[in-house]
Amino acid sequence: MAVTDAASLQYNNSMLNSTLSNAKSGRMSELDQTKLKEACQDFEALFIKQMLDTMRQTVSKSGMLDGGMAEDVFEDMLYDEYAQSMAKTGNFGIAKMMYSEMSGLL
Repeated sequence: MAVTDAASLQYNNSMLNSTLSNAKSGRMSELDQTKLKEACQDFEALFIKQMLDTMRQTVSKSGMLDGGMAEDVFEDMLYDEYAQSMAKTGNFGIAKMMYSEMSGLL
């Protein structure tokens, strides 16, 4: 999944709302727990992607060896993948914290 894909984010948001409503009613299945973990991880990846994009904007380009629009598209896709892998490691802890808060609704 591309981190910035609006349709995927909307799908994950509706999936998260459904999972939370199940949690509030006290019937959170193992599948719901997995969906909640994925939604929290996707949120963490989105957060990391925003941070990396902001950091990338601070790097000045010389103009001599820039790849133009193709390089910008490649870098954006590369940073999407960086964000996904960083979120999967769990080192930031945002997804873990969100999951523990939201799963505690039982």
